[in-house]
Amino acid sequence: MKIEKINILTEEQKNKIINLQKICNKFENLKAEVFLSNEINFDKEIPCFFLCYEKEELIAFLTAFLPTKEEGEISAFTHPKYRKKGIFKKLFEESVEILRKNDIPKILFVTEPESKSSKEVLKRIGKIKLVRSEYTMSYLKESFQEENDNKRLKFETVTEKNKRIYSQMTEEIFEMPEGTSINFVENVIKSVDRDAYIGYLNKENIGIFNMNYIKDGVFLYGLGIRNFFKRKGYGKEIMNFALKKAFEKGSKALLDVDSDNVSAYSLYKKLGFVIEFQADYYEYYIK
Repeated sequence: MKIEKINILTEEQKNKIINLQKICNKFENLKAEVFLSNEINFDKEIPCFFLCYEKEELIAFLTAFLPTKEEGEISAFTHPKYRKKGIFKKLFEESVEILRKNDIPKILFVTEPESKSSKEVLKRIGKIKLVRSEYTMSYLKESFQEENDNKRLKFETVTEKNKRIYSQMTEEIFEMPEGTSINFVENVIKSVDRDAYIGYLNKENIGIFNMNYIKDGVFLYGLGIRNFFKRKGYGKEIMNFALKKAFEKGSKALLDVDSDNVSAYSLYKKLGFVIEFQADYYEYYIK
């Protein structure tokens, strides 16, 4: 058995991971799809992909998504034939060592509530706590009708010129430490598959959102409004613009929303989004 620790995946490695993921999902009737890029990790040099091989066969995989220095989100798959042999434990120990070296204090395990194997693994790890659930919701282009009334906001694509404004808004809206979002913003600007937008009321910046162009549509993320401007109808207007832009690129819009974000969940549901997938996040502090 061999474990490979890398920060970038080749196309061949991605294909092997996707095939393994399909086998695992079929075995437990799950839907998870892991993010196979380090492009929005806060430090692209940190190894975040852990591949376990038996001879030339990929039998297990773990990814650590690192959008900030505050925590790493871990997802993992082990081929059904190789379970209960301590393989996940070895991958997990390798990932913890890397995170600890880079002063990342906390792990969030990402699991599906229907996954019995995940529950067994988490039980063995111990000292974990379910902190939230996240719902992936979708909306089809054929259901979209643009609202042209009461348009108060103007929007700008994020560029080098206004990236500082966007970074400051991101940190304010999502309560991030000062200076921690600038790498994320720069990665978005450089990416050919992503765009970011700022919404303005007259000259006052009030909200932001991001778009990731994926194979079967557009993923909306990082949607947020500054506290002073909440509950004034601007969220609906931002979403209307975001959906319009999304459907210029694809036929399906997707987004994630946390279980504790009741107002956002209610808005998306009213707009017509439906739940496709649920992921649970379990918190674990690295000693």
